[in-house]
Amino acid sequence: MEITVKCFASARALLKRSELVLTLAEGASVDDAEREIRALSSELATMPFMLAHNKAYPEAGTPIHEGDELAIIPPVSGG
Repeated sequence: MEITVKCFASARALLKRSELVLTLAEGASVDDAEREIRALSSELATMPFMLAHNKAYPEAGTPIHEGDELAIIPPVSGG
């Protein structure tokens, strides 16, 4: 299945795009998606970020379905 992943802030700058498409196996979870995202680059592998799933923060193991939306949310910085 194909899942759209929106990229924000430092993730967007690092990947040089505002979204990407992941191809995941049926029955994949947000944990599987995070592993795939972190495998895209060494910088993402170590970057602290959270994944939002359909505009909410999911619990570990939350299943993903065709048409769902994920977003890479880096930590907020500033003062």
